[in-house]
Amino acid sequence: MCLGAAHVDRIARAEPPYRTGASNPGRLGEQAGGAALNAARAFARWGCDVALMSGRGGDASALLVESELAAEGVEDLCITWLDRAGASYTALLDDGGELVAGVADMAIYDLMTPRVLRRRHLLQTLREADGLLVDANLPAATLEALAVLAPSVPLAAIAVSPAKVVRLRGVLPDLHVLFASRREAARLAGLADDTSPADSCRALGDLGLRRAVVTDGPHGVTVLGGGELHVVSPPSVDAVRDVTGAGDTLAAITFAASLEGTALPKAVRLGTAASALHISSGLPTKGALDACFALASRSPAPISLL
Repeated sequence: MCLGAAHVDRIARAEPPYRTGASNPGRLGEQAGGAALNAARAFARWGCDVALMSGRGGDASALLVESELAAEGVEDLCITWLDRAGASYTALLDDGGELVAGVADMAIYDLMTPRVLRRRHLLQTLREADGLLVDANLPAATLEALAVLAPSVPLAAIAVSPAKVVRLRGVLPDLHVLFASRREAARLAGLADDTSPADSCRALGDLGLRRAVVTDGPHGVTVLGGGELHVVSPPSVDAVRDVTGAGDTLAAITFAASLEGTALPKAVRLGTAASALHISSGLPTKGALDACFALASRSPAPISLL
């Protein structure tokens, strides 16, 4: 079960050559996105039965999210506030597909308080799930309530942003695994933004976190697990199509593989392969999962850090 953001992503991509501080020709498109929805979509294409709980408004964006969930075969457990506008994320990509800036309008997710989790059908789905994947768009109190309401279900979290990752501090000892970027991990650990992923993982381990997967752009992914640190080298990407949601794909496939019993460093190899395919050609379809396994098998073995 995925809980968190599911909304409209508006992606503006500049045509070459991109110039900072200037008006750039380009293209604007809309698609269903959000960390929880991106992860749910990846789970579904991996072959999992998946449900999604999010909050949405009474505007047209809700229809886009509804149709996307139906198309992907994801069970829709979203809560609608008809008198509110839905959330949205607007991203500007340069001519190489890299993120220049993003604006997140996520106020509606603050309505997803612990009280909404106590609806009977949600509680039943929570407690029967093999795993829960949340994102830090949820209020801190709701994240903490999840750990109490379904204590025996593995709980994973996507950090989302340096501003929101601090909401996860109250559940660090309860997490099966945390997925974060270098800056997000440093912020959660209370360290400087330029702290190395390994040092952030060590600090987070001291705070009670048992497992973490910390990305650093195109560089190696640092993995904390079993009291050990490893670095997983991601597959190379020849052409960047779109980085939006790639980290959520990595989180979903890694978590799914770990729930199936795969050791975390090996699970991360699968997650980085799926993420690489996402970046270069779009989210892998069910028929492309063999390519994901093949790409992972060609990537270097994880390197242990002392």
